[in-house]
Amino acid sequence: MNPKTSVALLSCLLSPQLVQSHGSNSTALRGAKWSQQMANVTSSNESDQGQVGSLLDGHNLNETEALELQAEWGAEGWYGAYWHVGGDKVWGAGKGVEDVNAGNVGYYDKGMSAALAHCGGSACALIVNPPGHRSVDTFHIHFVHYSSYGAHLKDDLEALVCGKGGWHAGGPCGGRAAYFPGFPGVFSVAMGGGSLHHASVIAWPDSCGGRGTIVELAFGCSIEHQIRGDYNPALR
Repeated sequence: MNPKTSVALLSCLLSPQLVQSHGSNSTALRGAKWSQQMANVTSSNESDQGQVGSLLDGHNLNETEALELQAEWGAEGWYGAYWHVGGDKVWGAGKGVEDVNAGNVGYYDKGMSAALAHCGGSACALIVNPPGHRSVDTFHIHFVHYSSYGAHLKDDLEALVCGKGGWHAGGPCGGRAAYFPGFPGVFSVAMGGGSLHHASVIAWPDSCGGRGTIVELAFGCSIEHQIRGDYNPALR
């Protein structure tokens, strides 16, 4: 079972409704073994983190085993557990933003919430790079404290969207941005701003006087290192 397939199955198999209708067993030996494997992946090295996307291979869970995982880990089940920290990133299933769709977007929204738990203040940005602009094809979300470029960009975005509804053209790479109260399901709302398949998705928490979040799309480019403050054009 590859990670992309597993995400689609998890959204169905690990629902509380399915557990209630089928019942469950309170033990999940295979799930526990897999959980231990995931706990062992702690390196911040991106090549090591490539393990995360492949740990599902060989674990072709049938419905009963999926339900056992639901019982083992509670209402969130595997669906909520499959986000793990390595370095300044959270790692999950799939290759990247091109895998997000209406059927699995809730899983990726949980990943953004996991990243927020590690950097949720007004000086933070949560970033996913698009295909062709990332170093590894395992889904990961950067959580960073931004530099002066990021501060100026956030100021510009706040002037563009705070107190206004809907999406507005602005930002690098023909981008768009919108303001949402609190912290929304980032990928769910981002899908309303355009196709995500070749977009950077950036969430700016604690924006607009701390009232909510700005979600930014930048199409066909990465501005992660500009936001971090370590951009080197010789390495691009």
